[in-house]
Amino acid sequence: MRRYLSSTVPSSLSTKFVSRGAFVPTCYPDSRVTWPSMQFNAVRMASTLHKGITKETGSGPLSTHGGDDGTSRLGDNYVVKTGAGRTSSTDAKQDRSFEAVLAALDELTSRPPNRCPDNIAVTKLLLHALHLHPHGVDEEGGSRMQIVHVAGTKGKGTTAAYTAGLLQSYGYKVGLFISPHLVDIRERFLVDNAFLPKETFAQYFFEFKAKHDALLLSERQSVREAVTEKFNYFRFLFLLAVYIFEKESIQVAVFEVGVGGRIDATNAFDTVDVSVITALGMDHTELLGNTIEKIAEEKAGIMKPGVVCYAAPQVDYPKARRVLETVAQERQTALVLLDAAVFPIRHWPSLAIGGEHAVEDSKLALMAARKVANIPPVAPLDEGEKNVLRTLTFAGRSQVIPVDGGKDITYYLDGAHTVESITGAMTWFMAESAARTHDEHCRRAVVFYSSRDPKQILKAFMPFTKDFCKVAMAQIQHPKVQLYASRYQKGQSSLEENAVLQSREALVAVTGRWREMYREVVALPCPEPFQYAEDIADLLVPSAAEGEDATKPVQVLVCGSFYLVGEVITLLEKYENGIRRDGQE
Repeated sequence: MRRYLSSTVPSSLSTKFVSRGAFVPTCYPDSRVTWPSMQFNAVRMASTLHKGITKETGSGPLSTHGGDDGTSRLGDNYVVKTGAGRTSSTDAKQDRSFEAVLAALDELTSRPPNRCPDNIAVTKLLLHALHLHPHGVDEEGGSRMQIVHVAGTKGKGTTAAYTAGLLQSYGYKVGLFISPHLVDIRERFLVDNAFLPKETFAQYFFEFKAKHDALLLSERQSVREAVTEKFNYFRFLFLLAVYIFEKESIQVAVFEVGVGGRIDATNAFDTVDVSVITALGMDHTELLGNTIEKIAEEKAGIMKPGVVCYAAPQVDYPKARRVLETVAQERQTALVLLDAAVFPIRHWPSLAIGGEHAVEDSKLALMAARKVANIPPVAPLDEGEKNVLRTLTFAGRSQVIPVDGGKDITYYLDGAHTVESITGAMTWFMAESAARTHDEHCRRAVVFYSSRDPKQILKAFMPFTKDFCKVAMAQIQHPKVQLYASRYQKGQSSLEENAVLQSREALVAVTGRWREMYREVVALPCPEPFQYAEDIADLLVPSAAEGEDATKPVQVLVCGSFYLVGEVITLLEKYENGIRRDGQE
């Protein structure tokens, strides 16, 4: 299992994308170059604050015989035990490649979205029906994995990544479940900071899917409904993560909430070891409520009796802080708000992930990781912890990619998609681009996509419009958008799918709204998704708006959507690998 070492660049690759805070492309056994989701320098990584955990490294050989997972191998079929004497078999000769996994996931994605209000009950039911028992002690007395649960509006993915990295430095075997993925589905299921090999991931996926599909034969109607009309794609991925982590003998699993917290599938555990709530803000209001108090109450839903919860101080939203305090008291949760005055450690190291928010995220992560490892919170940072904090980077979060050494264009990528997070990303972009170019007035542009209300989301740019000259209003080619478009043409789309399409079709309206708010900044609508990296460069590099110096290389912030960021990373990866628009390498 190859680790993501930021200190090493494969000799077969150009280093022109490599820079502080950027990712190093990693070569995999299948000779495909991909952008890892998360990496940090593993050299001298071991922490001296923890005595270390005995563990097996790597995935080990895959078993093809029967075991306690409820699956046996008989002849050419996988036979899945479903209880009450029933069995369900799948042909083992069918395509079980990684490509077949992607095809199966596309099929699952095509199911209508389901926001069932009894999501927690359904998820608990499926955990039991699938014999997944990640927490506590199993029937044989064997210990199960410890769990860290991370919710929030801003920085929950970064906090989860820092937590996993720190736990790994203590010697634990760590699983990390995050969303969404940018390029590769395996980004959601990291084991010790690495992708599972494609063959291993495919085997786990089809083993799990066979178990999941076998529930269609359950004698219990509630179980059958859970995998049919109440099917939820994110829940499926969460259950798959639990299955993978159990198969991998993970010692500590870090689960990032999908949306909200209270009824999110990741909240189905009866208890966890540590809860974390990052900075809150206004997001997913159609699901969580249209006030910060309602949103805070949904996020606080992950608090559990007797389980410590570390939370950001909520400086921007004092009302959210009060809600967290109230819920913690009601649930008998030990709530620790990490105010600057009470945080026990001074002299925080410089982080590879830019932005002030990353400092807060990393401090929350340290407290959570130390709680799991029983390390005193007041102990000074040791070299292993400092190493993780200094070197950990996370795809699509304050990521910098200079193309051809930054001669014409450098990309600054951040999946920020709320008013608060975009404001933070813009602040980081302004400082980082000035530092890299040694020019406070460098040539800047923005590539932006959002499905949110433009009247609200575009407010984030208000303090910065004097510092960049143009914005490209992008489109995305995410499979869901393409699927919804196909259904819409056939008259089969749902109300939620229509809303996504209306957002896409409202490109002109979004551009118009921008022009109303910021007449001094040129807005360039892009009616189709970018197909090549050159498409973006051609739009932003040659043309010059009023007051723009076209002789300078352009610094481009890509933000508003993780899907957009992932697609741009994919295009840049193809460019790096010699796939060009004109067919020339």
